[in-house]
Amino acid sequence: MLVALEYLRRGDLVMLYDGEDREAEVDFVIRADAVTTEVVHWLRKNAGGLLCFVTTQEVTQTLGLEFLSDLYKRRGLSTKTPYGDEPAFVAYVNHVKTKTGVRDVDKALTIRELARVVNIALENPEKARGEFVANFYAPGHVPVLGGRLGARWGHTELSLILAKAAGVPPALAIIEALGESREAISLREAMAWASELGIPLVKGSEIVSLA
Repeated sequence: MLVALEYLRRGDLVMLYDGEDREAEVDFVIRADAVTTEVVHWLRKNAGGLLCFVTTQEVTQTLGLEFLSDLYKRRGLSTKTPYGDEPAFVAYVNHVKTKTGVRDVDKALTIRELARVVNIALENPEKARGEFVANFYAPGHVPVLGGRLGARWGHTELSLILAKAAGVPPALAIIEALGESREAISLREAMAWASELGIPLVKGSEIVSLA
C-alpha cells in the first residue's frame, strides 16, 4: 500500500483491483496532471479499456454536471449494472484546443486540463465553473466520472480514496486492463503483469480500510 501511495504521488501508474463482488477487474490509475501523450498511447496499446477522468461528486456538481444515470432514468431507461451500482458517468468532454478529441495527444490535453479545473474548484468553485464552460465542449471523447464516496465502492471511488491517502488532488485517470484478453484479465494475470512491469497492485479490500 505504501509503495502504491508513493507511486501515485510521483505521477506513476498504479494497478487497482476492485473485488470479486463487483467487476472483478483491474484498472490502471494515475494522477491526471501526470498524463502525457506517451502515457495515453501506452495505456491504449497495453490496457485497452475505456480511459476515463475521475473526480468527486462534489466537484462535478460544482461544474454543473449531473449523473447521466439520473438523466436516463427520467427518460425511462434502466441504469442498474449487473453488480448493482448505478454508473458514475457525468459527462463526455473534449478540451476546446483538441483536434478531434479521440487522438492520444487530444485525450492527454483534455485530461490534464480537467485536472487544472479540479484544482481551481477546490479553491474557487465559481471560477472553476466558468473555466469549465469556457474550455470544454460536449459530447466529447473523455468520460468524466463522479465518485460517490461512502455510497459506492467501484474503481472510481477506490482511486479517489487512494488519492486522498496519498495527499494528491481528486483528479485521476483510470482505464481497465484488458490486455490480450477478450474479457478482463484475471487477478492472477494482473499480479504477474504488475510484477513484470514493476507497478504496485492494490486490492479494493485494502483501500476500503482507508475510507
